[in-house]
Amino acid sequence: MPIIRSYASTDLDSLYAIALATGDSGSDASHKFHDLELLGDVYAAPYAIFEPELALVIEDQHGVAGYCVGALHTRTFELLLDLLWWPALQHRYPLSSVSGSDRRSAGDAGVIQIMHHPPQSPDWLVDDYPSHLHINLLPRLKGQGHGRRLLTAWHERAGAMGSTGFHLGVDPRNTSAYGFYEAMGLVRLSPAGTTIADDVIWFGASHFRRNG
Repeated sequence: MPIIRSYASTDLDSLYAIALATGDSGSDASHKFHDLELLGDVYAAPYAIFEPELALVIEDQHGVAGYCVGALHTRTFELLLDLLWWPALQHRYPLSSVSGSDRRSAGDAGVIQIMHHPPQSPDWLVDDYPSHLHINLLPRLKGQGHGRRLLTAWHERAGAMGSTGFHLGVDPRNTSAYGFYEAMGLVRLSPAGTTIADDVIWFGASHFRRNG
């Protein structure tokens, strides 16, 4: 049985690899990038580095095969990255490098844009669900209940640290994820009086149903 454990600094390379291997709506994104670290720089590494107490990994006999990372207070985390994380990446990957270079793919360019213009979770979401997370599993662990175990473990840890609710965003193309989150008791969210935006599907929860 794969074990769930706290993140260790020696796991960082595995987080980068998993972020890439799941970065195309849950599938391998390596064919879309020349720089294979970009996805990890945005969606995995800063959580492991700045909030390691909320970083969990799942490991089988072959090594780390999944992670769940997050931030307890989304707004505080966003401000922290503005000060301590994005400036170095913006220097390493200037916007001028995304055009006119055969070393940059469209995938590279899109993530570099995110580094220079980091998105923020909307106020209506953070007010009720102040924590947020990212969870990814390699294919060899999918469909066996390990995602449920990992997400439940993360939620319990966040709750013990004082979280009153969490949210996450899903690429609309990743339709296979919808059922998983709904089965875990997460609710699809949108601001009152509007429809859900097409560029991201938001889910949130303050507690789970533990089905099965």
